[in-house]
Amino acid sequence: MINVVIAEDDRDVRLSLTNILKTDPEIRIVGEAGDGFEAVELAMSSLPDLVLMDIKMPGIDGLEAARRIRDFCAKNGKEIKILILTTFYDDDYVMKSQEYGVDGYLLKGLPSVKLANAIKHAVGGLVMLDRVIYEKQGKNAREALQSKQALDVLTGTERKILELIVKGNKNAEIAAELYLSEGTVRNCISSMFAKLGCKNSRELAVLGIKAGL
Repeated sequence: MINVVIAEDDRDVRLSLTNILKTDPEIRIVGEAGDGFEAVELAMSSLPDLVLMDIKMPGIDGLEAARRIRDFCAKNGKEIKILILTTFYDDDYVMKSQEYGVDGYLLKGLPSVKLANAIKHAVGGLVMLDRVIYEKQGKNAREALQSKQALDVLTGTERKILELIVKGNKNAEIAAELYLSEGTVRNCISSMFAKLGCKNSRELAVLGIKAGL
């Protein structure tokens, strides 16, 4: 039997999730939380196998609640799986959830059977990602690789200038940092426009960020 805590601030959604999961004979709902603080307290007191966690909740959000549960587990030798279930897809949310070591990130609206299976797979040790997120991460990885390869045409000086552009430095600041004249900096930036197909410094910065600078 898999013991589950549901953390969801919308009472109707929480009730719906409970009713859906109760139909699976392998899953037992052992607690419900309406905010992040309550989710942490329930996880610590009931020690479920998994917390099904929304992100946007009163008190503390689901990611901060996940971090606190992870810290508790690390300090006390416990293991509680955390599965994010939210309507929000956001690169920062996904990145933070991975940093905090959550066991999956799913978007609301998936069929009940898939939700139950995701819970079982997460408890079994698999990391569960919604297909939309999986495809977006694959796209981001491809774009990052392409951006890194595009920067291979830059000289060493141009690359240093691009790194400073990404940090938000102006031409005068870049010139002072690299002991160059402002005219040389402008010429290098113009060269980068031509090499990389960018129209302005903002597009250069976006390309640099994608490449991981």
